[in-house]
Amino acid sequence: MKKRSLPKQSAQTRVADAVRSAIFAGDLRPGDPIRELHLAEQHEVSQTTVREALVRLEHAGLVRRVSNIGTFVTQLSPREIQQRLRLRVMLEGLAGAEAARLASARQIAEFDEHLEAMQRARVANDHFEAAQADVEFHRLLWTCSGDQTLCQVLDQISVPLFAFVSMERQRMQESLPDAVERHLPIVRALRARNGTAVQEAIRMHIEGTYGEYLGTALPYGVMAG
Repeated sequence: MKKRSLPKQSAQTRVADAVRSAIFAGDLRPGDPIRELHLAEQHEVSQTTVREALVRLEHAGLVRRVSNIGTFVTQLSPREIQQRLRLRVMLEGLAGAEAARLASARQIAEFDEHLEAMQRARVANDHFEAAQADVEFHRLLWTCSGDQTLCQVLDQISVPLFAFVSMERQRMQESLPDAVERHLPIVRALRARNGTAVQEAIRMHIEGTYGEYLGTALPYGVMAG
């Protein structure tokens, strides 16, 4: 019997997920070229399918397409990182304040599940799973705001930053920090329905997570805008 090919959308998702995983796992580094023909052969799909998958990753901010040259893993300068962080702390603060007001009891309980996933990843020193749990924690926060546009913008701004941290920790052969402790102030503020406290917890969390990779703590003025 002839093997039935996967639906086009499923093939795109499979390729996009494989490239995304390789980026977060550090197998693809910032600035590395994405070889379309290699991916097509590896996943037994057309180059058109690969290109469409890469467009999705470009929209997520994980790759950049250079006309007539190719596609590369997104590489951010310290200045670009600061610019993204400035936007993220303002927009995620807005999302957090709305989440404190609108999140359901079930949604708030879901944060504990992501914290447990972070702890499992830390015990296993699994950088990829830790990054994924971290992304999903913050995506839940954004979702709780009830603002789909805000969620989409935060996803595009922030996901490359999560990948950056994951790759840097692996490059430096660092053990994973206690991510649960770093995220707890956000959850506590959400449970208290205190939007101002959520915003401050987010600012402190982002500064604590990214300041070391820029060689210094992020200035309050840069973070708070």
